[in-house]
Amino acid sequence: MIEPAAAAAEARRGLDRVRIDDDPLLAAARAQGQAGAPILVARLDAPGQGYYLVPWQDARGILAVVQVDAESGMTSSVAALPAPLARLTMAPEEARRIASDRLGVRVVGEPALVWKACREAASPLQPLYRVAIVGGDAFVAVDGSVFRSLTPFAKGG
Repeated sequence: MIEPAAAAAEARRGLDRVRIDDDPLLAAARAQGQAGAPILVARLDAPGQGYYLVPWQDARGILAVVQVDAESGMTSSVAALPAPLARLTMAPEEARRIASDRLGVRVVGEPALVWKACREAASPLQPLYRVAIVGGDAFVAVDGSVFRSLTPFAKGG
């Protein structure tokens, strides 16, 4: 697995490789921004694998997100944001509090960012926190929604 600093460096290279001429938002983000602190996300559908979300930001906030594979170190995807964001994800402590408050149960482990394709998190750019609680796991989405399980997409339509 690559280190966060390598993910940040790849984010810059990845933005250099993308055809940003077709996307004025991405071109502006690339010109004005820099890599923020990479966030590691574990893949639930591929145990032992993961990816980094690298926020591309300037003084206004996060302008784009670069997804970098944690194993190969290659850029997987890039998305420009229509308006700057203050943060990509909530803090782990916030996910912990939300799970405890909304479900009325005790949290027994540290929250970790995870993702798999599911109805609750269709995009890898919006991972969920998996929070260990008494009796199993809870999942907290970036919008604060809480789920006891994840719903896979149905096959064939």
